Amino acid sequence: MHSGSPTPPPPPSHGTPGNHRPRPSWVARALGWRSLWFAVARGGDRHGTVSRAGYSANAEVVLWQNELRVVISAAVALVATGLRVFGEVGGSPTPIAIVVPAYVVLVGLTSLLVRRTRRAGLSLLAGLVSLDLCVIYLTVGLVTLPQYYPRALLLSLVALQFTHFVLGVLPSAIAVCGSALGYVILLAAAVNRGESIVWGEQLWMLALYLVVGLTAVILLAGTNRRLTTLVDLFAQAERGDFTREYDERHDRRPDGITLLGRAFNHFRGELASLVLRDPLTGCLNRRGFEQELDRTIALAARYGGEVSLLAIDVDHFKRVNDTYGHLAGDAVLRDLALVISGSARAGDLVARVGGEEFVMLLPHTDGESAGVVAERLLELVRAHRCDVLRDEQRLTVSIGIATEQVVDDAVASALRARADEALYVAKRLGRDRVVMWASGIRSHTTPAWVPNIEFSLPSPRTSRG
Repeated sequence: MHSGSPTPPPPPSHGTPGNHRPRPSWVARALGWRSLWFAVARGGDRHGTVSRAGYSANAEVVLWQNELRVVISAAVALVATGLRVFGEVGGSPTPIAIVVPAYVVLVGLTSLLVRRTRRAGLSLLAGLVSLDLCVIYLTVGLVTLPQYYPRALLLSLVALQFTHFVLGVLPSAIAVCGSALGYVILLAAAVNRGESIVWGEQLWMLALYLVVGLTAVILLAGTNRRLTTLVDLFAQAERGDFTREYDERHDRRPDGITLLGRAFNHFRGELASLVLRDPLTGCLNRRGFEQELDRTIALAARYGGEVSLLAIDVDHFKRVNDTYGHLAGDAVLRDLALVISGSARAGDLVARVGGEEFVMLLPHTDGESAGVVAERLLELVRAHRCDVLRDEQRLTVSIGIATEQVVDDAVASALRARADEALYVAKRLGRDRVVMWASGIRSHTTPAWVPNIEFSLPSPRTSRG
């Protein structure tokens, strides 16, 4: 055996598998698929829905927006009717009494449909926004004099907020242009009725609306993009992935979202330690190891190479607990974790995956080099003295090795199963040895070393211990 290992290929300049995500095209960004709505609908679990009480995210959005639609329309109708009843403004309240209740009924039917199906497609969302604009301009055209038509532009800003929240940037820009077109049609209808229009004032008002509306779209696009990033980060954190942090370099004007991103970055390291680290030994836990294994396998599959895995189990650890107590057993595990970590090379990963079970992941390492690492670890454990044990007592470990030439991501499960199988063979052969997995696994065993310990050893069994 030789102690070296193949030099790993350099990672690509644009990132590594697991933390790099392709940048969406400008068309995708314009269509708003990375808007906050899609962040909620897709970013939470990447399966298309994040629900509360069984509703998809878009259904939740429709329900709360419909409640707001009813409140706003009722408030507008009451104020307009009151002003007409008390003679503050002229005209009949009949159009309001017809249009607004019809609008409320349609919105209510939409809510019933959503509650029944617990879903809301994009066509339904677009239909609701179109209904908003039609009702606004129809009502204003029926009950308002031409000099007060700018009220329609004011109300359409509310519909614009709904549009941007659920459909994204490009549909919102279309809604702004659609509102402007509706306003022009409203003015043309007034001229056709013989009304007098001051075109300079009206066009000036229309220009102001376009400036305000498009500015709101641009500002909300940046806000939703950053909120989308935070939703993605928290979704990854929920899955135990803390590889990414919030990048505030693009926040030219820091605000509350920036502060939230900084808070996430501040606690990211602590959260990662709590979620991915074993609190007793400081090694990776099972969850952290599985993430690193998947990442290592993905990288090896991309660039080729071998990956080795050492399955390590403390021999007769139950005897330590029974003889000295569980606190002493914890101290032994902490000592052993230091020994294993000390034997690891740069780039190797150590994890505690069970009570007294450890694993060591060796990226870009063939079987011969893995055997050298395992033999060195075996000797270090034999020579180590634990303060909580008697001087004449020594710890030993059994080690199973598996090495795979990585061709695809499916290698991970085979690697773990074979290392575990080799470990069981090491136990059956008498413990305190290294067994390398091979077809039949009847070779590559080291001779047993029997420590001078006070309690007797049980006869070899097929179970670990």
